[in-house]
Amino acid sequence: MNVDVSIIGAGPAGLAASIEIAKSGLSVAVIDEYFRPGGRLLGQLYDDPKAPPNEKQWDGKKVAQGLVEQAKVLGVHIFCGVTAWTVNKGWHIKLTGAKEKSLTSQVLLLATGAAERALPMPGWTLPGVFSIGAAQTFTNVHHVAVGQRVMVVGTDPLALSVVMEMKQAGIDVVGVALPPKSPISSDFSSPINSVGRLAEVADLAPNPLLRTMGRLASGKLRKLAAHALHFNLLRIEGIPVHMRKAVVSIEGKNNVEGVIMQSVTVNGDPKGSVKQVEVDAVCLSAGLYPLIDIAQVAGCPLVDIPELGGLIPVHGPNLRTPVESLFVAGNITGIEGAKVAIAQGKLAAVSIAQSLGKKTFMSEEQAIKEVTLAREQSPIRFLPHIEEGRDKMNSHWKKIQKEKGKIS
Repeated sequence: MNVDVSIIGAGPAGLAASIEIAKSGLSVAVIDEYFRPGGRLLGQLYDDPKAPPNEKQWDGKKVAQGLVEQAKVLGVHIFCGVTAWTVNKGWHIKLTGAKEKSLTSQVLLLATGAAERALPMPGWTLPGVFSIGAAQTFTNVHHVAVGQRVMVVGTDPLALSVVMEMKQAGIDVVGVALPPKSPISSDFSSPINSVGRLAEVADLAPNPLLRTMGRLASGKLRKLAAHALHFNLLRIEGIPVHMRKAVVSIEGKNNVEGVIMQSVTVNGDPKGSVKQVEVDAVCLSAGLYPLIDIAQVAGCPLVDIPELGGLIPVHGPNLRTPVESLFVAGNITGIEGAKVAIAQGKLAAVSIAQSLGKKTFMSEEQAIKEVTLAREQSPIRFLPHIEEGRDKMNSHWKKIQKEKGKIS
């Protein structure tokens, strides 16, 4: 099959890009491994305090459905349950799982999104242990409770937002606690760093104390806030958030039967006696990382920027990469929310259409402003220093462009 533009990833960035590219009169095909389009949109359901009054509830499934319907009306080809297992410049993409065995296009956009980091700990392979993303999908997509009594391990923004979603769905979440200190859990096991992350989800919090603590923790009072949280004052919808306790192990013979909790110092070191809590499900959360495998296969240089989530394809402000006719958008460029991904998809569409000599629905400058606005209005921030990460990426981009002689 031949099209003007191929997009790998049918999440918010890929779908939004496909719509605007098609509006420019270009043919587009979108490929995704999942059985339905939408990506992480499908599991999202929350109230956005920053949105207009008539748009307060963010229903990811409805947003995804709207994007898919627009794309199909414009003639976008969407292939789900299909794997792009290799790409060659040209662009020639080899597929499995579809009648079409290959796809050829002038331009390739990678909107492959992100994956969850594993959180190994004693007992984590028992039946009844889920990743927090899987719990979100079960809750909001399939309307299935992961358990009758659920413990969440991890206090990052994704975990806290899903806790609220599970509570709203009627699931008994008995508590949220830190993971045990280990080389893998690193910052996630530290009360000081975890308290700092409260600021990234404070605007979503229904509890005034949590909002206040989150904002305090974003400043110089972080360590003081961590000490104060020894008293377990924080609640989300009545659920205790244990910023000074860690789940040190998950217990059970054939499935999850409980967890062992222990108090920790402000640095995450265990201290004091342990306590067993009966649960039948545990959700683990250790953050997200960009999926860059196809970018690497496509020959795009990568750079490790922890502030963006890890290894990232080098790209410029307009989402071009150093590889000719290769573009990126969404969480592959750094871990952010769906609204930012949608805005990035539109920006990528502008850049792609312009590269092929087509008129665009807005200027590149306007599209970049939309991305900036989406970041400012996002109700949740997954990474606390993402602006610093963006600056680092821009420095890498300028260096490469200077080496190519494109800037002085």
